[in-house]
Amino acid sequence: MTRWRTTWIVFGLALVVFAFIALFERHWRRGDAEYQPPARLFTFKAADVTNIALHVTNQLLLRVERTNASSPWALTVPINYPAQSFAIEWVLAQLESLAPETRISQGELIAGKRTLAEYGLDLPAATLTLHYQGQRKEMYFGIKTPVGDQVYAQVLHDPGVFTAPAALFDRLPRAANDWRDTMLINLVGASFSRLEVRAPGRGFALEFDPASKILALTKPTPARADQGRVESLITRLGTAQVRQFISDNPRADLEAYGLQPPEAEFVAGLGTNDIIVVQFGKSPTNDPASVYARRLAQTNIVLVSRELLDFLQLPHSAFRDRHLMSFPTGAVESVEVIGSTNFTVRRQTNGTWMVNDGAEGPIDGDLMSDWLSAMNRLEGDIEADVVTDFKTLYGLNPPARQYIVRAALTNISGAASNRVVAELHLGAVQEEKVFARRPDEVAVYAVKPRDVTRLPHALWQLRDRRVFSFTTNQVTRISARYQSREWTLQRSQASQWSIGPGSQGVIRDPQMFSLRLEEIALRLGELRAEAWTARGEDFRLVYGFKDDSDRLVIELKNGDKPQTLTLEFGNRAPNQVPYALAVIDGQTRIFEMPAALFFYIVRDLFTPLAAAGK
Repeated sequence: MTRWRTTWIVFGLALVVFAFIALFERHWRRGDAEYQPPARLFTFKAADVTNIALHVTNQLLLRVERTNASSPWALTVPINYPAQSFAIEWVLAQLESLAPETRISQGELIAGKRTLAEYGLDLPAATLTLHYQGQRKEMYFGIKTPVGDQVYAQVLHDPGVFTAPAALFDRLPRAANDWRDTMLINLVGASFSRLEVRAPGRGFALEFDPASKILALTKPTPARADQGRVESLITRLGTAQVRQFISDNPRADLEAYGLQPPEAEFVAGLGTNDIIVVQFGKSPTNDPASVYARRLAQTNIVLVSRELLDFLQLPHSAFRDRHLMSFPTGAVESVEVIGSTNFTVRRQTNGTWMVNDGAEGPIDGDLMSDWLSAMNRLEGDIEADVVTDFKTLYGLNPPARQYIVRAALTNISGAASNRVVAELHLGAVQEEKVFARRPDEVAVYAVKPRDVTRLPHALWQLRDRRVFSFTTNQVTRISARYQSREWTLQRSQASQWSIGPGSQGVIRDPQMFSLRLEEIALRLGELRAEAWTARGEDFRLVYGFKDDSDRLVIELKNGDKPQTLTLEFGNRAPNQVPYALAVIDGQTRIFEMPAALFFYIVRDLFTPLAAAGK
């Protein structure tokens, strides 16, 4: 009995395989040329659709409309409100290309004694009505197929049933707000010349100057606006999303939402007309991270992030441009310095820079680039908004030092002109600040002294920044003093380094140690100052150089004339590396040391015993 059962099972499987092969071969023999892709369900183009209505069961849920393909979609039922155009366009694109793989004709329904109720189409779950070019199309959605990746559907005047992707059905709104635009403020394409934040005890206004194409602060105090901060404000507003739609009732109790009066208002205006007004209220008791907001154009109340309100309530000073100079570095023709010494640096036709029309020779091109960049980056804190006496407190009349930048710019008529594009006045020094001003403003700024040191005030600060110039093969010995400890490291002709006589320590990896010392010797031989700081022995104590300061002594062989170079280290410079001191051409120079080289010196020369064991 078991043997017969097994035989029948094998026979049945063979029949199934035979049927599959026969069916497969039949389709294969037909060839690809005979294959006809499913026909598209609709012939309309998505761009032609101007009106869409959606019914859920038999109730109208929403209607969206647009004037033409280039205009945005807007809800008209149940409320007039901007719609999510991208969500609507996605649905239309799916419908435009919809080509059902499975179709059940009316004849097949009758032959199989099937009813529309079996497909959920006797009372459709959703009905989508499209209007385009004077025509109307309706599509009904039923239940999903057993697998769940398709949904049964039907179109008006076609009694048959077909399947459509379930994703299309799933993306249809289930509530009126699902296709409602969640963008709080749409600034795309909006024309405005004024941005204003109104808040009790604070607020500010920005106005766009068509001539200069720059937004400037006009309230509460006229001032230059920080373009980056203003752009950040516009970006935050333009990307702010509604977290929840609360009420569409134009008679809602505004006081309950903290909107009567509002905590703050944002206004975008054109001239004296307010184009966009958004009011911000208080937070719900159970959601302190959100606040109520109201767009006057729609009068509805929504919830948005409290961070947006906090940003709007920043003081107007947060949006002020604190840069003291701003100019196109590539167009600069000259920089004039007026102070303890007066000189002018001019750009030559070949791109080099010369002092006083070349009478005193060329200067370091890299230093010039750094100088221009430092002036463009220079910022200050507002010390006083409106000043009438620049002399008594601030030492700015006359200033202790002036910088005047001229550039070659093209005027409206197309002619090139050399004119002043930036001017800076520096005055008295008080504690940790230097007073400064722009002559086109009545405000006084406080600048950090370390930033001022980046601005050359004497010709020697513009000279070549080369400190030392020797080759590695010239080095015979380097002595180091660090935290009152001293030792000597000597170099052989074979480029090997060892601990010199009288010094203590053991080098555990001589090869690695020698490689590191060779790199340091190479960098010292090509040492260039980051920036010149001071000149002369009188400045030793000012920058922290003492008799027992950390230092390096480099001994060189130079034919029959040995040479010794000394590099001392003092207080911290703005780059957080100690100031360095060296005698160059018989003059004491104090400068900012390159950070990378100082790191290697500390690791391999100031702590040689620890480094040697690595």
